[in-house]
Amino acid sequence: MKTVELVQQSDAGRVLRMEVPVDQASQRYRVIIQLEAESDDEAGLDEWPPGFFERTAGQWVGELKRAPQGDYERREQM
Repeated sequence: MKTVELVQQSDAGRVLRMEVPVDQASQRYRVIIQLEAESDDEAGLDEWPPGFFERTAGQWVGELKRAPQGDYERREQM
């Protein structure tokens, strides 16, 4: 069994069309479809927000300081 996950947009007629590549021609396949509307929070997660780099790159002001890291953990000898 192979799992294929697609994110696609439906057309103006409220139809979602998809093509799924398969391993063999002229073979019967069982297809199970679960439709779930994508929320606005999930949309575009693989993209940087517009202007992200312009707002962040080179904007740090001040010195970078590393906080004390404490002592090493003491372990029993083997």
